[in-house]
Amino acid sequence: MKHYIDGKVVVITGGSSGFGKAAAGMLLECGAKVVIAARRESILQEALGDLDGGENCIAISADATSSDDWNRLINETVSTFGRIDVLVNCHGHGGTIAPLDTQSDDDIRNTLDINLTGVLLGCREAIRAMKPNGRGHIINVSSACADHAWANWSVYTAAKAGLVTFTRCLHLEMAEWGGKATMFTPGAARTKFCENCGVDFEMPDEFPGSEEFARTLVHCIDVPANTVIEEVKVWGTAQLKEIGQF
Repeated sequence: MKHYIDGKVVVITGGSSGFGKAAAGMLLECGAKVVIAARRESILQEALGDLDGGENCIAISADATSSDDWNRLINETVSTFGRIDVLVNCHGHGGTIAPLDTQSDDDIRNTLDINLTGVLLGCREAIRAMKPNGRGHIINVSSACADHAWANWSVYTAAKAGLVTFTRCLHLEMAEWGGKATMFTPGAARTKFCENCGVDFEMPDEFPGSEEFARTLVHCIDVPANTVIEEVKVWGTAQLKEIGQF
């Protein structure tokens, strides 16, 4: 079976852990040139060592809420590899998981900035680099929260639901000059997401890990130039059974 990843230049935000890091490893195995980006330099460098991609993988520290950092990330990618073919916006943070009436202005803005505004900024900068080449692919990672309601997750859910409809419009804009966009929506997985946002929830062992979901994320890239996976939702079978929906 023919594959379509070899030689592609892929930028992955949130690339130091979770889905992002797992996808980066798989893409390198398929012959891609990969740029992983994240805020914390120490963890980013540790991930770079784990991936062991040699000259085909670099790490760039960047804050997704900063336009200046986005500009630098894209420019360094183009300077190193000559272009950018794919941007995977895999960064995200639950922010403050609490009833809305207990959250401050800063709590709300921080959650929206990381999960929605930061993605918009990155897409804008990536498109400016992709458009002159007449091709490019952006994959935005949302969350099952975009389609399902859980108490105390309202602000995070608003950001992720907005990301879904934004990506649909983005695809139509990009299609005008040869680009495309994909919405990747995962359910819960055994990552450090809940731990990092202070949620006391022990993920059941039967839930998928990063690698199980990352396979589908990589498949969204491994398609012919004249096709696009518009939207894909990936669940662990145990969680889908738990919420009682399909």
